[in-house]
Amino acid sequence: MNKKQIAEFAFDIQSSLGRTDAPEFDRLRTAGMAASLAVHIRGLGEIDYEVLRKVCDFYFDIPSYALKPVLEILVDVDFIEVIGTASKITKVIPKVPHFGDLYATLGDHQSLSELNEHEQAALHILGELQSQPQNVDRLLNTSGMDTEVFSRCITIGENNGLIRSHRVRGKTILTSPIYFADNLTEFADLAAASGSSDIRTALEIIRKNQGWPLSVALNQKEIGGVSLTTDIGNTIHKLAHEGIIKPPTIQFLKNQESFLFTPKPGAIRLDAANRDVYERAMAIVASVRKGQLLPDQIAIKWPLAILRALRDRGYLRSNSDADSQYQNLVGLRVGYLKEVSSGRWQFHMRQDPENLAALDLAIKLLESGDLAGLELNQEAKIALSKDEKYIQSVVASAELRKREQQATDTKAAYEFEQLMLKY
Repeated sequence: MNKKQIAEFAFDIQSSLGRTDAPEFDRLRTAGMAASLAVHIRGLGEIDYEVLRKVCDFYFDIPSYALKPVLEILVDVDFIEVIGTASKITKVIPKVPHFGDLYATLGDHQSLSELNEHEQAALHILGELQSQPQNVDRLLNTSGMDTEVFSRCITIGENNGLIRSHRVRGKTILTSPIYFADNLTEFADLAAASGSSDIRTALEIIRKNQGWPLSVALNQKEIGGVSLTTDIGNTIHKLAHEGIIKPPTIQFLKNQESFLFTPKPGAIRLDAANRDVYERAMAIVASVRKGQLLPDQIAIKWPLAILRALRDRGYLRSNSDADSQYQNLVGLRVGYLKEVSSGRWQFHMRQDPENLAALDLAIKLLESGDLAGLELNQEAKIALSKDEKYIQSVVASAELRKREQQATDTKAAYEFEQLMLKY
């Protein structure tokens, strides 16, 4: 495995584990935190340390006690300059290059050269799952690793959404939602070959209506004006739980909402950098879908027109809902809010290559879909607040599993089982 891949896996492990304590992965997680922070401060000016410390804890799951070791890595690779002393940092100045592969640079850092047995095992497991799902017994036997180490890595991965385990006809199949079905066409073809007609139908409905709120779909039993049968609704729910239909979440002070996306359309499997672009694209679409279908006050009528205006002008005209509407995009460094009068805010796009690529992709996602507005049932509405946090799709699918323990639907389970048998 090359050094760039190790840094990418470190990013994935940190993103998935979030606030979970897993001391077996300390070095990988610190490097993953460094990658996550580098991605989000790229292109920014001088940052106050106290502001950075609080933002890292809230948005990026980098606790205060871990921030200084993370900054040390970024200083070593010349991605930041630190102002202050070793005991009291006052400012951080980002120097992360827009062009060039930050994962390749971080992969060369000495912190990734002396990994422990668990970290090496986790890298091997994820490396195998990157290409396709694996039979657990075959994976263990061919790896040559200690059984306890292997089991511990699988357990940590399962508890945090990094790995899924499926029992199919006496075999245990492991998948990873980070890599599995990154390619929509590949996954749709596989579903067709396995005879999983409900899965194919569910994927097509979501493909045409990217970013539809999950609660709206299940409560209304329709997506974009397309009625959902009970079987299709159950299938969508299961695919969201498995992380195949990606369910990034916007978390509010009192509630949260998951949004449905297919794997990324296209023929290229996503690496960590491209997954970040797709994650930002999903966040952009989720923001306008929330304004369209779950508004604070005034509903957005034409989400696609709004995103095209953002692309063409670089900002959105002021309105009273923008402060909460786009707060999660501020946290992701996609843009910033500018107050133009009391209670009215403009959203401005940050004009860097990653964000521009994410906006273009968000527009493409909506162009394929039905932009119908629906009258919502009251129970589908959510309590909004200005303290919004965007939760990445892999983490959100793990949380979805924990908070919604649905009864097993026989037909949905059978179709998914048939799919797994292809491996």
